[in-house]
Amino acid sequence: MVVSVPDTPFPDSESNVEILGSVSKALDVLEAFSYEQPEMALGEIALKLKMGKSTVHKLLQTLLVRGFVAQDPDTRRYRLGLRNWQLGNLAVGTIDLRGIVAPHLKHLAGLTGEQLTLWVLENSWAVCIDRIESRHRVRNYTRTGTVEKPEDFASGRCLLAFSPSSEINKALSRVSRARGLGEVDLLEKRLATIKEGGYDTNPGDLWEEIRAIAAPFFDHAGVAGAISVSGPKTRFDDSAIEAMLPQLLEVTGQISVELGHVPLSPVWGMKERR
Repeated sequence: MVVSVPDTPFPDSESNVEILGSVSKALDVLEAFSYEQPEMALGEIALKLKMGKSTVHKLLQTLLVRGFVAQDPDTRRYRLGLRNWQLGNLAVGTIDLRGIVAPHLKHLAGLTGEQLTLWVLENSWAVCIDRIESRHRVRNYTRTGTVEKPEDFASGRCLLAFSPSSEINKALSRVSRARGLGEVDLLEKRLATIKEGGYDTNPGDLWEEIRAIAAPFFDHAGVAGAISVSGPKTRFDDSAIEAMLPQLLEVTGQISVELGHVPLSPVWGMKERR
């Protein structure tokens, strides 16, 4: 049996449009809160969003009932509610890091033609959890599952530079025992440079014939991983690295956004290493 459907709107279609508009405004209210303004009064929110106080008040009351905002009973100021934290934890728990990064690795591999590796910090060691092979015949090869000391190469140092001080101190202790205090000072300066510039290079650190450039990416909690572009030094001169750097930083920036990172400072630009 064929059922014909009239070419007219459903009865509630107009109200649906209004509801969507209200949802958008409610999300605007939630996003008005920031690290700089974690608490705001009704008038401050209305002024920031350029909305009428009555509209903002209605939205806040709905969000208050649902737990997305909370209100101080004494000051009457609003802040984000714990319901956001609950949903955020649920979202973080469903993130597949390799799945999110994989298409970006493929894109970057298409631009550079070199080996791409994805590294994370696990129990104070840098671990390669994914890779894309170079399309060139002369190439280096890093196996998925490779484990290295983070202080020994660019990707590891990118992870280390943005890690808690406890992780950095472990690396500094290893360097002190193996190479002496002079190398400890050099590593500390290098980590500071990485934090400033947002990337690092391998001048043959692990293997004399191999060069690499690496950059970290972030999630809501901090550094989540690092991506390295690597190949033989015959293809990785200064001009090649200069051409690859903006491509790498663009990719790691996009991944950070997808992982929920909210930057507290402007995006890194290209800076010369000292």
